[in-house]
Amino acid sequence: MEKPETYDEMRDKTGFVIRYVPHEDGSATVEVVMSDGAPVTEALFKKDRIDEAHILYMEVTELLRSRAALHESSAAIGERAAKLLALFRGEKVSFNETSSAGVERKPSGEFVANPGKKIEIDVDGVTYQRLPVRTRLLTERDTDLLPILEEYVKPYLRSGDILFVSEKALSVTQGRVVSMSDIHPSSLARFLGARVGNYYGSSEFRGFGHGTALAMQLFIEEAGYPRVLFAAVVSALTRPLGIKGMFYRICGKQAKSIDCPMSFLVLEYAHSAKRAPKDPNGAARRFKKALGCEAVILDANYRGAFSLGKSTRAPSEKFIGKLFRDNPLGQSDEMTPFAIVRKI
Repeated sequence: MEKPETYDEMRDKTGFVIRYVPHEDGSATVEVVMSDGAPVTEALFKKDRIDEAHILYMEVTELLRSRAALHESSAAIGERAAKLLALFRGEKVSFNETSSAGVERKPSGEFVANPGKKIEIDVDGVTYQRLPVRTRLLTERDTDLLPILEEYVKPYLRSGDILFVSEKALSVTQGRVVSMSDIHPSSLARFLGARVGNYYGSSEFRGFGHGTALAMQLFIEEAGYPRVLFAAVVSALTRPLGIKGMFYRICGKQAKSIDCPMSFLVLEYAHSAKRAPKDPNGAARRFKKALGCEAVILDANYRGAFSLGKSTRAPSEKFIGKLFRDNPLGQSDEMTPFAIVRKI
């Protein structure tokens, strides 16, 4: 049986405490309570959906931290927390009710680094600017990414620029986002997901990755059962020899780009997972033709960065990895799905 957890670090700043309460039958409840113990809202998860309980607990604690940093009122924070738990209970919550884009976001021509990140970076002795392009929230109503690029990116492009597009943004406009409620993990997904080390519950935790049955199920569907089984056998044989990463090498970058949850802080996607975008190379070539610059479909996180699609063979994967090694576009609610890269 799991151990109960209590998150009270933001008690004084927000007025709320988060509790994770496991039960003897393997189920668990995530509770939001007032600092005096008065209940606010809760969500119950059966044993076979325990991954969602873990995800929700981490998301709602992150919500308290982020909203406290913005000095949001307790009433507003409580409303957001209630809507987040409602999503995980399977209730219908419209985009209008959860809008994360409370501030109007229009292209300004002024590129500001995301918190904790830098605009400039040195790669092999050359300095580059990574200019994050802030946009409005992209939703399922956006069925083509090109008009959004033309509005937010095109006015600021210069000769020699390279456009980097988040694979999440492309997936959203391709309808590749799926609710966690619609994912039904197989026995194989549960077996493999439990063996992916994401350090959940420890100070080393940085994200769930594919270490849940939910994410692993989408991973298997993307790569295909035969390939996944072959990759698992090869990985089991090579890891004792000190050879790591064979599972992902065999399954490929498309499967590796699966995300679940899709976002910790954008409420519209907090209970969603993301499949890999379709034909990322074709999308990159289309963007280059329309915008007149090289384009890369980028997958970046705290572990590194790689391309899913490119308009040409350049730039190299080694260069991309170094250029975005600190993930300047962020992983949360920065709302910067595009970056213009410019050599100084």
